[in-house]
Parts: sequence; C-alpha cells; structure tokens
Amino acid sequence: MSSSTLYHPPHHKGALTKFWIAILALLAIGVGLAWIGAGSLRPEVTSSGLQFRVVNEGKGEPITSVDAALLDYVGTLEDGTVFDNSESHGGAQPFTMGQVFPGFAEAMAKMREGGRYHFTMPKSLAFAGQAPAGFTGDTLTFDVQVRKIVRNGAAMMQAAQGAQQEPTDRGPPEQGPPEQRPQQP
Repeated sequence: MSSSTLYHPPHHKGALTKFWIAILALLAIGVGLAWIGAGSLRPEVTSSGLQFRVVNEGKGEPITSVDAALLDYVGTLEDGTVFDNSESHGGAQPFTMGQVFPGFAEAMAKMREGGRYHFTMPKSLAFAGQAPAGFTGDTLTFDVQVRKIVRNGAAMMQAAQGAQQEPTDRGPPEQGPPEQRPQQP
C-alpha cells in the first residue's frame, strides 16, 4: 500500500461545535451548582437596604420589640475600622429594639438565641441626618452573637434605666417623730 492510498476518515461536520457546546454546558452546570451551594453566604437584602446573613441560626423565636437581648457585637466601617464593640464595654451588652438605631432593630427582629449574624446597612439606617465625626463611607457592618433573650424584658430594662436616672441622694434622713418632720409637697 502506498502512502497516497492511506485511509483518511471523513471529517464530521459539527463535531467540534458539539464538543464546545458540551464544554459550555458543563461550565454552566458548575456555575449553577456553585451558586446554589453559596446560598448561605449570600445575604438577604431587605427593602430598606439592610443586607442580613445568618452565620448560625440559633434556636427559638426571633427577638421581638418587647424583648431584651444580651448581645456580643463588633461594628466596623467600610475600611474595616472597628468603631464599637461589646468587648470595649466589658462583654455582652443588653439591648432592646427601642434603644438601637432602625437598621440594628430591623436586624434584631431576625435574630434567635444562640445565633450568630452578619449584617451591613446603609448609614441612613443608622443616622437620621449627618453621621457623627469619624464615620466614613456609606455602610456600617456588624457581627453579632445573641447570648440570651429575655422575653418581655424591654419593660424591665426601661424600669431599671428609669430607676438609675432618679436622684439617689435625697439628703439625710429626717429625725424625730412624724408630726415634727417638715411636710413634703
């Protein structure tokens, strides 16, 4: 057999096109599976602009407006600067939704006891007007762990804060029998 009579298989038209379509389909499936698998890493974005992500769900019912919660937290600016944290205040701090700015209260309503959460909010959800000095960028980010929820604890906290604001120095105790004491208005 001579070299001029070697068998040359016919070229299949479209085989290369089918190969590349199969490669693209596999890539699309891979991207889709990655998107589904990364679902827990994507935050829920609310209509107010709060971006909320559950790191660890916790247990029980979410915090309500009548509850108090003991929270460990770290608040950071866009550049990563920590502007506030519970550690600088001696550890976990008690909060109610009525004590915090609107974006933090919105996030608290999604939190459960024992859970860990990460959320980012526009400054407009934190500061009604101008942000305080030192706050840069457009967003604030918080990492929060809920240590304990006290159901219906908001009223107890308000009462305790009211008692702390009352004057504690009422002067020396009055002496003598009640009829000889000066009358209080």
